[in-house]
Amino acid sequence: MDRELRKSIVQYRERSRAVKLYLLKRANGVCEAYGSKAPFIDTKGDPFLEVHHTRRLSDGGPDHPEWVAAICPNCHRRAHYGLDSYTVNSSIADYVSSKENSLRRV
Repeated sequence: MDRELRKSIVQYRERSRAVKLYLLKRANGVCEAYGSKAPFIDTKGDPFLEVHHTRRLSDGGPDHPEWVAAICPNCHRRAHYGLDSYTVNSSIADYVSSKENSLRRV
């Protein structure tokens, strides 16, 4: 069976490793969407959380801790594909803003 060959161009936006490390430390093993513990420990011995931008980089969102959260994989999928994704993202953005403001006051 012959398959048609297709080409595609993919744009990749470089993400800051420093931001990721900061977020994982800020989250301290707890999902910043709903407060549950990370679902498992990764091969490095760290709680597994994913980085989520509350404003997509492709839409001009910044790669900055005020706009990014460390969340569990289920919440990450929900934030992108859930019927309530707008509400979930708004909730995460509010939490992150509050957290960053409180950290600045320390």
